[in-house]
Amino acid sequence: LNHYLLEAKRQNIALELLESERKYVINLSLILKIKATLQGPDVKRSTKERSFFPNSLRYLVQQHVDLLHALQERVLSWPRQGILGDIFLKLTNDENNFLDYYVAYLRDLPECISLIHVVILKEVEEEIKSDLYILFFHIVQRIPEYLIHLQNVLKFTEQEHPDYYLLLVCVQRLRVFISHYSLLFQCNEDLLIQKR
Repeated sequence: LNHYLLEAKRQNIALELLESERKYVINLSLILKIKATLQGPDVKRSTKERSFFPNSLRYLVQQHVDLLHALQERVLSWPRQGILGDIFLKLTNDENNFLDYYVAYLRDLPECISLIHVVILKEVEEEIKSDLYILFFHIVQRIPEYLIHLQNVLKFTEQEHPDYYLLLVCVQRLRVFISHYSLLFQCNEDLLIQKR
């Protein structure tokens, strides 16, 4: 019985991960929508709208749409011994630039925030500005969120399970990544909380 309870628990956590990815992709596309509206004629030609937004955004959106599809395919037809680790193993692989684009995002963000702060001053856009900061914040927090999700799956994965070792490696990779860039994470979080 215990074994079946574990499997059910794993499936629930997998569904939670899928749902959070779906919301995240919606948030990312909202940023692109705001980006499109800011490209309007109001913004002075001299300020390149591009620099309001980290350049890595477009790439991240594409990556996460692909990830969402992969997760949907996997989680919605969850077999008796469902596996998630391989998806994240591929994502965090050195050949894949997924994590590099997050580093680029974290590096570009402070400048973008100060630009937005200076240029988008009209009261009408105050709301847009705080929405943007919240959406930017979600992106800063996404990798740490994956770590939590995968640790949760691992907690309910028996050592004999084919997913166990894969998850272990992914959790390790994400931990190393987050601790390596902890200052960048911290600096951006502080900045966004302060602006909000």
